Amino acid sequence: MKDEIVFPMKILLYSSVFFPSVGGIETITATLASNIISLGHKCIVVTETPIQKEQKFDYEVVRNPTWRERLKITKGCDIIHSNGASVAMFPFAKLCKKPFVWTHNGYQVACVDGLGWLNGSPAPITPRESLLFHLSEKGFFHFLKEAIKLNMRRYVADRVDLNIAATHWVAKRQPLKNQVVAYTPYPLEKFTSARQNIPKKYDFIYVGRLVSEKGIDTLLNAFQHLISEPEYRHKTLAVVGGGGKKEELETLTNQLNLQNNVYFLGSHRGDDLIEIIEQAEIGVVPSIWEEPMGGVSLELLAAGKKMIVSEFGGHAECLKDASLSFPNGDYVSLSQKMKLLISDHNIAKKISENATLKIQDFNETELTKKYVEIYEKVLSEN
Repeated sequence: MKDEIVFPMKILLYSSVFFPSVGGIETITATLASNIISLGHKCIVVTETPIQKEQKFDYEVVRNPTWRERLKITKGCDIIHSNGASVAMFPFAKLCKKPFVWTHNGYQVACVDGLGWLNGSPAPITPRESLLFHLSEKGFFHFLKEAIKLNMRRYVADRVDLNIAATHWVAKRQPLKNQVVAYTPYPLEKFTSARQNIPKKYDFIYVGRLVSEKGIDTLLNAFQHLISEPEYRHKTLAVVGGGGKKEELETLTNQLNLQNNVYFLGSHRGDDLIEIIEQAEIGVVPSIWEEPMGGVSLELLAAGKKMIVSEFGGHAECLKDASLSFPNGDYVSLSQKMKLLISDHNIAKKISENATLKIQDFNETELTKKYVEIYEKVLSEN
């Protein structure tokens, strides 16, 4: 008979990257930790990200701990939860005989790069094909190093107490044994406060990094295809974000003669970002790669935007009938969907109605409760 679980639980939540680093894993970790605390449990975040001056959180954050500190922290917790690609805490969990669960926010057990994307192009998302691809692209020594790391991740995934896929798409791409699907919580409340009844400056908006896998070039080509029709020639597009492809994308904008219709607004966060989103009508997430989770789609949906997203990956899975979708990289199809949303009021109305219902499925407190239930189940079985 299993020992009775003592409450509140104390969860060690590991994230290799964390504040002040900015990204999806960092956001999910912070949201999950805060909500674990609000539900009456204890949480300690362990990360490799250093900082000079710590921000105050409602949970403890330990940065770059020594192996002795990791051992001590692990002994003091009930369960170890690794959020992301790293297995750094797995040996300590085993040494201390603590349950270990692992959330997969990407394809780190299926391929070398964890993304299915390399050097601006799709890459295989199956182990053997991924290794052979990296061998041909980067040579034997890179192949050997990455083969060891990939097989180590696969070894750990076979031995954790539970694998958690962030979406059904991730679960399909790396079908592990002992795996469940649990959507990761995003802090959407700040986006739901976005004002709706204000004049719109932009017909379409993209929010995200300006990198190859995000498909902004697909969006620009689709937009050019749209405004080539005289009745749509005055439509506008806001591109919000920064990244290594900005100069290249601005050049493409000029080549497509879009400079009077497309606005590159740079990176924005917090209230500034919300204010820009308020001024847009339709959100477009044109990712070429198979994004594991639809975080930015959910943020724009929560802000009241009608949505168009790429078909393959987590965006379409999360939004379902609260969006229109198009095959990844197909700019003609994307252009048709853009035209449909601005010309067919019945479809636009239906999308908005579905969005109101869909966003309720991603309440951060409710999603955290599901994680807490997972912790309880794993502890009851150990």
